[in-house]
Amino acid sequence: MDNNGWKQKQLFHSHMKYTLKITASLAFLLLSLMAGAQEVWSLERCVRYAQENNLTIKQAVANVKTSVLSERQAKTARLPNVSANFNAGEQFGYTIDPTTNSFNTQATGFNSIGLNANISLFNGGLIHHSVKQSGWDRRAAEADAEQSINNISLQVAAAYLNILLYEEQAQNANRRVSLSQQQLSVTQKMIDAGTVPMVDKYNIEAQIARDQQSAVLSQNNIDLAYLNLKQLLQLEPDYELRIEKPVVPIPEDAQPEALTLSPVYQTALGTQPSVRAADHRVESAREGIAIAKSAYYPSVGFGVNLNSNYSTAFKAPERVDVFPYILPVLIDGESRILEVPGQEIQIPVNVQRVPYFEQMNQNFGQSVGLSISIPIYQNGRTRLSVERANLALLNAQLQQNQTRQTLKNDIQTAIANARAADKQYEAAQRTLNSTSLAFENMEKRYTVGAVNAFDLTTAKNNRDNAENDMVVAKYDFLFKLKILDFYLGKPLNMN
Repeated sequence: MDNNGWKQKQLFHSHMKYTLKITASLAFLLLSLMAGAQEVWSLERCVRYAQENNLTIKQAVANVKTSVLSERQAKTARLPNVSANFNAGEQFGYTIDPTTNSFNTQATGFNSIGLNANISLFNGGLIHHSVKQSGWDRRAAEADAEQSINNISLQVAAAYLNILLYEEQAQNANRRVSLSQQQLSVTQKMIDAGTVPMVDKYNIEAQIARDQQSAVLSQNNIDLAYLNLKQLLQLEPDYELRIEKPVVPIPEDAQPEALTLSPVYQTALGTQPSVRAADHRVESAREGIAIAKSAYYPSVGFGVNLNSNYSTAFKAPERVDVFPYILPVLIDGESRILEVPGQEIQIPVNVQRVPYFEQMNQNFGQSVGLSISIPIYQNGRTRLSVERANLALLNAQLQQNQTRQTLKNDIQTAIANARAADKQYEAAQRTLNSTSLAFENMEKRYTVGAVNAFDLTTAKNNRDNAENDMVVAKYDFLFKLKILDFYLGKPLNMN
């Protein structure tokens, strides 16, 4: 290639570098302005917002409200039942007058009202144990809701830490692009001085392209991590969310090697809602046995009834005239009138329908009663119900044991993962220190022409990979520590 070709190529590369710098500066300025206008969310705010808006948590809260209503309904069974009835109509043909209980064939209008009240005095403990069972069910629902809150909070913390991880990786990737561009400038000077061949420039340009590709991939990971966090918070995908970027060091007291299963497990038994929920369901199933057995016992109830009737056929005279009862007799051939002692004739005068409220007053009746129902034979239904209740208790106890065993296994895994993450983080730090020293040494040797660009690029890639591994190991270790804090009942924060 002639000198003009080389000059054109150098001008093209210079123009491309200038364009990249201008584009990067504008993008950085735009992002800075956007970040300044956006509200920054801390981890605590993200967790609190998720607890108030996540659909899974809302569903769990709705289940709690349902269980509260069920408990209230069970308690109201202790109160008396009061009902009123009202009947009105017209009857035709051969019917019974509801006020006189006599048969007639005339059309009759009727109206009856009544008030009934009854209360259960004894039912084998059905109401008592139903109230206790609904109380245990309500406590179990509350524990389930708390467990849902903890699970979502832990997912939010994981998403938050992933964003911090990918943003740190993006910062490192952009820094590596800048360093590679600086190295290209140095190489170009060395090429102009005749110290290194032109192929070194091509190798470094290829390295710049790889670094830029890593930067693009890191930004894509950030976008996906933000999308995951927005989904947990039930935010719209286009919501401009930015999280707080605190310095998150490894806690000085982080010593997973010092943790053992037994104390962590005993602490978790008192802090984990899933354990409490399983315990409450065992007690609920135990009350279910008593409820099923209540059908073996008699039931006693007390009732009160008030009623009255009205009928258009119910009539009464204004007054009743009384006359002596006399008979015509023949005495000694002479007709005479004889009054019968103790007999009289009553003649109603001005018969008319009795007014509505007067009928209601006259027909007003009251009754009280005690009812006893004694079960004798129920086709074996009660016995089968008791057997099913016993099986329900057995299943609840098995689930209780399974919950505890799962918790123990999860804690064992969490401790092992934290220990492994600690060792991996320490190893990544040592690897980064070694590769950084190797790269610095390779840079010095490259400057004096002792090695070529390929060796320099290889050392740089080793250092970059080690740096990326160290960042991943750091945040992995932090998340493993957060899981242990979760089992120990500690709040989720960046402290």
